Amino acid sequence: MQNFKYIGKIKVYSFKNKINKFNNKLWDSFTFRQKTFEAHKETKTIPLIFDTDFRLKDPTYLKEYEIFKNEFKLLKNKLTKIYGKGFIIRAILVMLRSNSKIDRHIDSGESLTVCHRVHIPIITNKNVLFEIDNEIKNLKVGEMWEINNSEKTHSVINNSNIDRIHLIVDWINDRL
Repeated sequence: MQNFKYIGKIKVYSFKNKINKFNNKLWDSFTFRQKTFEAHKETKTIPLIFDTDFRLKDPTYLKEYEIFKNEFKLLKNKLTKIYGKGFIIRAILVMLRSNSKIDRHIDSGESLTVCHRVHIPIITNKNVLFEIDNEIKNLKVGEMWEINNSEKTHSVINNSNIDRIHLIVDWINDRL
């Protein structure tokens, strides 16, 4: 599979409006990713659908998910049309702070190899660059990109004065 696969667009205005109302306390309350994975130390995460054991079934829907319930209905419909019947096993909002980076690293684990990892930029700009195996892309607001970062070196740099926010969704197809 290619490093970056463009899979479509989705309207993110509603996501952005709701995210803009979030305070620092909410962004600072979940530190699992930053403490567990050194490369993510410059990020902040709001989990929407998430389990720290990275399970492949029975996902936990967290209270912040309810804020975006209507948006997720549309997103699930779109992902079903793209990938077929399945479900979201994980969904997180990730902020990469202004003028910071996610260092080059490799993700591993079964969880990433069996799902479709989709990045949806909510707030970004031309100075945010995503790199996988030396291929560099600037992902635009509302674009949906399947990212193949499992077992591949990747990084992100935010060379701007604006915090970048992506919705990252992991989709698993129903097993027959």
